[in-house]
Amino acid sequence: MLKAMGIHRGFATQSIFEGVDWFVGDRDRVGLVGPNGSGKSTWLKMLAGEESPNEGRFETPKGYRIGYLPQFSFRLGTGTVRQEARAAFEPLLALRREQESLEREMEANPAEAESLLGRVGHLEEQFKDRGGYDIDRKVDRVLRGLGFSLADFERLVGELSGGWQMRVALARLLLEQPDLLLLDEPTNHLDIEARDWLEGFLAGYPGSFVVVSHDRFFLDRTVNRVSDIMQRKLVDYSGNYSKFLTERERRYDAAMKAWERQQEEIKRIERFIERFKAKNTKATQAQSRVKMLEKIERLEKPVLPPKTIHFKFPSPDRSERIVFRLEDVAKSYGSLQVFEKVDLLIERGQKVALVGPNGAGKSTLMRILADQEPIDRGERVTGKSVKMEFFAQDAADRLPKDLTVLRAAEDQAPTSFIPQVRGLLGAFLFSGQAVDKPIPVLSGGERNRLALALMLMTPSNLFLMDEPTNHLDMDSKDVLLHALKTFEGTVVFVSHDRFFLSNLADRVIEVGGGTIYDYPGDYESFLVHKAEREAAQLAAEERAAGRGGGANASRSGVGGAGVSGADSSAGGVGESNGDGGGKRKASAHQLKKLEDEIAELEEKKAKLGELLSRGEIYADPAKSAFYTKEYQEIVEKLDSALESWAELAE
Repeated sequence: MLKAMGIHRGFATQSIFEGVDWFVGDRDRVGLVGPNGSGKSTWLKMLAGEESPNEGRFETPKGYRIGYLPQFSFRLGTGTVRQEARAAFEPLLALRREQESLEREMEANPAEAESLLGRVGHLEEQFKDRGGYDIDRKVDRVLRGLGFSLADFERLVGELSGGWQMRVALARLLLEQPDLLLLDEPTNHLDIEARDWLEGFLAGYPGSFVVVSHDRFFLDRTVNRVSDIMQRKLVDYSGNYSKFLTERERRYDAAMKAWERQQEEIKRIERFIERFKAKNTKATQAQSRVKMLEKIERLEKPVLPPKTIHFKFPSPDRSERIVFRLEDVAKSYGSLQVFEKVDLLIERGQKVALVGPNGAGKSTLMRILADQEPIDRGERVTGKSVKMEFFAQDAADRLPKDLTVLRAAEDQAPTSFIPQVRGLLGAFLFSGQAVDKPIPVLSGGERNRLALALMLMTPSNLFLMDEPTNHLDMDSKDVLLHALKTFEGTVVFVSHDRFFLSNLADRVIEVGGGTIYDYPGDYESFLVHKAEREAAQLAAEERAAGRGGGANASRSGVGGAGVSGADSSAGGVGESNGDGGGKRKASAHQLKKLEDEIAELEEKKAKLGELLSRGEIYADPAKSAFYTKEYQEIVEKLDSALESWAELAE
């Protein structure tokens, strides 16, 4: 449990937080949100103890452990990936080293063996009881979940890119299992498979976590509470991110109506005072109204939640129906075969998503389509009248060096689009004086956003976009998503943002294994078809291996572990005869009952957590103690219910 009391934080003349009272309870899953520059990373740094508030304090119980994953500057050693991950268990490994040292001493000095035996036994017992023999299993599970291959385990951390170093730092932090995890943009460098795995890991995490993320899908799947940085305060909402958006709008409407009512009342009183203050017969009433006005506790005008800026692309010329055609395409780098016999046809108006794990060949395919990567064999044909713009991952490196942000945008945009330039730049986080920044002084993320904005201003009927959502906050992603959905031309894109994928793609191409798999339909349909294809492949492999199974074969969806007939409690998956079927029905009923109980407990926990996050509750020690005790009791009941659910679900 962590409490923040009266936190003030500012830099020079800028105040970021003022008088913030806040609370993180056991097993809380908090999404920290707010506009860019509102102080999300600063808040995490203060929670982690890396920065201090100007006023106020944070309180935690004795021995409370906090782990922090920053966006940049990861503290890593010089060893291999496996060694760095195993370092999470350093206290346990120190026990083992001491035990081995004593055992060597016993061998070298048999006369001392008896006196050392007790200590060796004690160390062995401690190592075993604290899970020492599970270290390698846990390390393998987390590293594989985050996308490392077995060969990667022995690579030196210093050889890895920044994105993969972030995964190493995240793996170590997850394995350390602190009481409170602080995660600043943990999904930035993760592909979809790794994000899916992280969501599952966090769902079962025994401690609490506070996460900053611009991945709406990730927040919806992981958090049960949202803390919104608004007017230098933290405003709490129970539920996931989608529920937060709805509730924030409702609260704003209610607060605005209350403010407007108060303003009307103030004006009415002021009119009375102005009308009668000079009349002797009404002077007493006028003076009474003055005192009444002074006593009114003025409501602060609520801040309007940020609205998404929408814009339309410059109208593109119509291309012919066939935009791209690849026939029998092969591509390799030395002995690495990336593609073999690839055929692909893309038609006008399609919104095509390229998906697959990191390293599968998505960016290579994108460069082949853009005619920026030679092919070893086959044919690549671009349709007539196609005007293509390619947003590559290195697009920021090709920006003009001698212009400001605004000048570069005005030079790029057609005359008819000039009135919309400032609005579009603002949507991509360039507002006020930021538009006058020279391009060379921009950060990497700023250059990336500018390159994307410039591309969107260019009259084109085909956009090839490799990771366009990197470095965008959720509002900027909404701008891009809305624009591309209404775009009359063709879009081929790579993205690891599942909300973006789900809302834009009408066709999905999975890249991997030297080939492509084409799925007509949206991203959700793709996930269903992919699960069915993988299940069919698995069933065929089991039959070929002589394990049988047919319709009852092991099935595994995306990220699923699968259940085989041999592991089923009675007769195989899908069977429901005899006593086994009755037991399964009873278990299903119990599971449903437990799930309802868990949902009710989580709702109570969220409401109490919201109550305990208010500073005024601690003015009454008896009341705060009562609600804290009630909160802890609900946490214990919730843990027990979750444990029972896990046992039944097995």
